[in-house]
Amino acid sequence: MKINVILTGGTIGSIYNDGFIAPNPSTDCLLTNNYKKAYGEDVKFSIHSPYTILSENLSGDTLNKLIDELRCSLKDDSDGIIVAHGTDTLQYSACAAAYCLGSDTKPILFVSANYPLENPLSNGNINFAGAVEFIKQKAGRGVFVSYSNDLKSVDFHYPTRLLRHGEYDHKVFSINGVYATYKDGVIALSESTVEEPPILACQKRFSNTCGILNITASPFEEYAYSLIGVRAIIFTPYHSGTLNTTSESFKEFCKKAKQRAVPMYVTGILKGGEYQSMEAYSYLNIIPVYNIPSIALSVKLWLEI
Repeated sequence: MKINVILTGGTIGSIYNDGFIAPNPSTDCLLTNNYKKAYGEDVKFSIHSPYTILSENLSGDTLNKLIDELRCSLKDDSDGIIVAHGTDTLQYSACAAAYCLGSDTKPILFVSANYPLENPLSNGNINFAGAVEFIKQKAGRGVFVSYSNDLKSVDFHYPTRLLRHGEYDHKVFSINGVYATYKDGVIALSESTVEEPPILACQKRFSNTCGILNITASPFEEYAYSLIGVRAIIFTPYHSGTLNTTSESFKEFCKKAKQRAVPMYVTGILKGGEYQSMEAYSYLNIIPVYNIPSIALSVKLWLEI
């Protein structure tokens, strides 16, 4: 069994240093060494590192480097790939990999950690072990995220279903549930799993700036944004998929966007649970996008633009 491990930094590749968490090259083999100590030498790991950053510093350039590294790794004789990544932008990079590489590849598992590996509360080691087991058991093809919310089991997520992190919370959740769960040596598909539609690979690249304006709903929002250079707008609504469509400043903003032919999207809406305020989306020229989280939509638009 051969697995390529791609290290990009993040908390999973960091240590505590002078009161801060910072990437440290000396941790490069810590993940694989910890795995070997716990589970033996049955896996040959090949380690690569296209860059080392804290994941909040992710950009179009680093995404392109990661995708290029993954494309190279897909061509060799490895059984699977594990990407060690920061948790802050885990969803973005995993979505980018899914959209660029497609769903018909050898397994690619993204893993991260809530604390550096030296912390006994870190889930980095179990996330990595779950990813290795996923590859060993041939549990699926394409891109997945391996993450434990409780240090007892590991969930496997489709990247395009990942939700944003809650405030002050590292836990990872998906719309419509997880793909599978690993516990006590067994990977079990979720009974509620809805198969992800096939994703075709593409050769598009990410730019560092793409003209996407993200606006999060709040009662005090004035919508006083310049639309110069804006090529798409994504509204992140309240939890029920609603926006204040009675606001005069909101309606005026939408009117200006329509005049400039800037497409507007709103996510976070479930079929069958629409509120009356959503009737306005149609005449305001807002496109409701059902059953796709805002991060997946933003990465898709980023790639297309």
